[in-house]
This record gives sequence, C-alpha cells and structure tokens, in this order.
Amino acid sequence: MGFLDKAKAAATDLAAKADSALNQASTNWTSSGDAERLLRDYGLLTWREQHGQPIDPAELTRLREALQQQEVGGHLQNLTLHTTPPPPPGSYQTPPPPGGQTPPPPGGQTPPPPGGQASPMGGQQAPPMGSPSTPGQPEARPSAPPPPPPSSDF
Repeated sequence: MGFLDKAKAAATDLAAKADSALNQASTNWTSSGDAERLLRDYGLLTWREQHGQPIDPAELTRLREALQQQEVGGHLQNLTLHTTPPPPPGSYQTPPPPGGQTPPPPGGQTPPPPGGQASPMGGQQAPPMGSPSTPGQPEARPSAPPPPPPSSDF
C-alpha cells in the first residue's frame, strides 16, 4: 500500500470519527435545550399556579413527566442558575499584598525585628533558632569578609 493510500484511509477514518462526535454533541445539545425549555415552561406554570391564575393540570403533569425522563437520561445534571445574586458587600476578601509580604497584625502594631535585636521599646528579643542562647556570647558571623575588588593599575 502506497503512502497516498495510507493517507486517504487515515483521512476517511478521521472524517468518520468527526461525524460521530458531531452527531453525539448535537444530540446532547438538543437534549439539554429540551431540558431548558421544559424547565422554563414548568416554572411558568408553577408561577401561575402559585399566584392564583388558572392552569391546565394535564399540561403540568405532561411537563413533570417529560422532566423526569430528562432526569433519568442524565440531562438535568449540568444545569445552573442564571440569576444568582452577587455576594453581599461585606463578604469581599482583601487580596494579599504583592510579593508575599504579610500585612501588619490587627491593632496597628508592627512585629518585632528578627535576629534578637533590641526593640524600639527597650526590651531584648529572644535570639533566633540556631543562635547562641547564652547572654554575652557573640552572635554567629560570616567566616571572612569578602575580598576587596582588584585594583586597577593604569
């Protein structure tokens, strides 16, 4: 079998798969569209009934049975409310500050500086983990300062 024959067979197979997928999608869309229309009509009849307007009970029964068939077929699974109100104004959460910084704690006090440095109020903070805990011992420092830059003799 030549290259062109293989390409033609692959294209025919792909076209058959595409037709099958389109037919299935069309069937699902039609079914969900039917569910939307049935639910709208059922809601309209229920509204009228609740507000004392005359309705045909046979029509309400027909819609209820059709919706039950749609439910058994799994066509009422993906329906969502379209008129959900927005959240109340007080429920808005402030996004975190950029760069992963933590906001100051409530009450306006800033956290103490890290590293066991004295706070502005005069107290001594506890040394950080890994630092000497005995008073009077020097803190760990880098082993040696970085070398000076090379001099340029011009």
